[in-house]
Amino acid sequence: MQKTIGVLTYHMGGTNLSYVRRFSSSIADAAKQYNTRVIFYVGGFYNTPDRLDGIHNYIYEIAKADKLDGIISISSLVGEFCTKDDLLTLYNGFSGFPLVSAGVNMPGIPSVVIDNYAAMRLVVDHLLSIHKPKKIVYLSGPIKSFESIERYRAFCDALRETGHEPDENLFFEGQFTAELGYKIAKKIHKNGIKFDAVVSANDTMAMGFMEYMKETGKICPRDYLLTGFDDKEDASLIEPPLTTVFQDSYDLGEQACVLLHEILKGNDVPQLTVVPTELKIRDSCGCSGGALDNTNDVETLKKLLISFKRDYYKREQDDYSLSNISSGLINTNTTTELCAILGRELPYFSEVVNCHLCHIIKQNGISRMRPFISYSRSHGANLIPEVTWHDTTTLGSKTNTELRIIESLNFGKEILGVIIFECDILPYSAFDTLRIQISQTLQHIKTHTHVAELNKNLATEVEHLSSLRTIDQAISSAQNRDVLLNVLLSEIASQQKVDAVIISLIDPFGATPVVAGSRGFLTNVPKGERRITPATIFIENTSTDPLPQILLDKKILYTHEGFIGYCSIPLSAQGDVNGVLELFTRNPLPQNPKWRQFLQTLAGQAAIAIENTRLLEGLKRANSNLREAYNTTIEGWSRALDLRDHETEGHCSRVAQLCVQLGKIIGLSVQDIENLYRGALLHDIGKVGIPDAILLKPGPLTHEERQIMNLHPKHAHDLLAPIEFLLPALSVPWSHHEKWDGTGYPQGLKGKEIPLFARIFAVVDVWDALSSERPYRGPWEKERIVEYIQAESGKHFDPEIVTLFFQMISE
Repeated sequence: MQKTIGVLTYHMGGTNLSYVRRFSSSIADAAKQYNTRVIFYVGGFYNTPDRLDGIHNYIYEIAKADKLDGIISISSLVGEFCTKDDLLTLYNGFSGFPLVSAGVNMPGIPSVVIDNYAAMRLVVDHLLSIHKPKKIVYLSGPIKSFESIERYRAFCDALRETGHEPDENLFFEGQFTAELGYKIAKKIHKNGIKFDAVVSANDTMAMGFMEYMKETGKICPRDYLLTGFDDKEDASLIEPPLTTVFQDSYDLGEQACVLLHEILKGNDVPQLTVVPTELKIRDSCGCSGGALDNTNDVETLKKLLISFKRDYYKREQDDYSLSNISSGLINTNTTTELCAILGRELPYFSEVVNCHLCHIIKQNGISRMRPFISYSRSHGANLIPEVTWHDTTTLGSKTNTELRIIESLNFGKEILGVIIFECDILPYSAFDTLRIQISQTLQHIKTHTHVAELNKNLATEVEHLSSLRTIDQAISSAQNRDVLLNVLLSEIASQQKVDAVIISLIDPFGATPVVAGSRGFLTNVPKGERRITPATIFIENTSTDPLPQILLDKKILYTHEGFIGYCSIPLSAQGDVNGVLELFTRNPLPQNPKWRQFLQTLAGQAAIAIENTRLLEGLKRANSNLREAYNTTIEGWSRALDLRDHETEGHCSRVAQLCVQLGKIIGLSVQDIENLYRGALLHDIGKVGIPDAILLKPGPLTHEERQIMNLHPKHAHDLLAPIEFLLPALSVPWSHHEKWDGTGYPQGLKGKEIPLFARIFAVVDVWDALSSERPYRGPWEKERIVEYIQAESGKHFDPEIVTLFFQMISE
């Protein structure tokens, strides 16, 4: 039975990471000799939460869930930024698997390593014994990594053994990259630090350092000596060729794979296997080793050039395919479009047999994968419907591909899923670029989908706000309940996308809801008692869901209308239930929480609206009753005046009616006409303060008596002013004896200084007085009265009022 082993690594390598690629290639090649399937779990640098690499660590958790026969961890790569204790924490999670460590000697775990201490002593001892530099800069890798610690320890020991102490000011931490070597050189040059040699913990940093120094005019080895570590393929090809230590990463990976298979066979294996290293002396340290040392180096160079040429053409093909994919992904907004592009372009990546894009689902602390796009060389790319999503493992495919690679799909710190490549041979570096492009596209799709959802939600919210605004306006302006109910029924039906609605009201003195309005039924809903209990009920499908006891009578659900979805909500305002809202649908009831949430909002608005109409109707009734009581009281006062002065009996009532008629012609409001009416009835209320001897005197009044009589407007003012609801009517009793020309009393007002009500009343009062019989004279004829009033127009009366009055009596 074919075995499957996992490889924990932070990268698959490539042009800029040839050391890493040699590791991966050697394990893949060795496993092939055993007919073993290899899965590379590319999980980034371990235990680096402050770096983007750290978010990939969940890939290692996926490895724990797969049924692997054994694991090789490239510890020198995975643990580049962490301690041995950190790595042990990771490896303890794989206690059920046979495990081999490559690159770092791990306690209790079979390990294949190089002797980093001895290897660094080779190059430093050579530099110190032959060239004797005085100020040596040290370029370290990540200071926590085991490799960095051992190499720096060797450097310090070599210095001390020759009588020198390491200078902390000449120690610089990097990350084994050319970029960091370049930056350190720039910092040293800027700060004017003096040095005559540089020892780098790897070749890549050394090359970056040399590049910057060339830009400043400092040439190696003329101005400073330089050594590296690793012996990269191009270390002997740069100018000057780099003195370094050769460590065989291919042999490391191969021996780790052999060791694991011996364990799987049940054989005893050594706890530590050390791969030898070799000092490569070249020109950069000041020696004259040259680029090529012997015939073997020439053969190696030939193989290297052939490899470079092959890799160049492969990279060119991959770059072309990546360019096509990139241009296609720019405007990709859906997974369907992404699937089509992958189906079209992945065949150009000849190594790929299958490819799966998976979501990551966390369940009970375990990461599970659910494929949503799958590609196969034979069937192309297919989008997997969400309803058929299923958990899988990296071993899930039944194909016999020898190599699989699982990597994180992420954008920044956001995990979007994983991608699994199933390959015939180890893929090249283009796959990392492809992974990044797909990650960016998935993030774009996610953002695009989110924005589309936000726009949809925004449109819905705008509709909801518009609906609530419509209801608010109806609450503010509706004069009767029927108008308000129509607005409520219309808005609820349209906003909730339901087929029918009923609003039933509960009388404050009753208990059974009564249908007040309905919308959307094919047949008429009879108005009358609706025997339902106010309760919140949501039934998605009445044909399958059990019905509550209160709904067992199917007539309540109008099943003959074809309804299957039903809900009811009590309409409550200020703690009192004043009605029931019922919704009916011919499809299953929506289950969206936002749908229910807005329904509750609408129900609350409906309850407020209904309560407001009840309060308004009650207020109108109370106001009408109060107004009627006021008017009855005022009319009673008016009749009391008539009883005291029989000569003017009926005068108050008549002038009040005439004032109402004239007020309508003038265009007064209903409220103003009512106040004018009250003022006319009470125009002589001040006469209650006039003694009977003067008020009822049959003959002419003396000057003193006339002065007392003329006080009745003031008596009226003093009597009525404290009564707030009569203040709008006070101008008639207080000012009805004022004259247009200013000769009236009590204030001597002139023209439009006189209140309008008083000007209206003055004409009507004289008309009625001259038309009525008095003990001291008979009624005047109409023509004579008209002549008199016409003559007094502009003197006693407002000319405009006179004109309108004549217009009224002529009609």
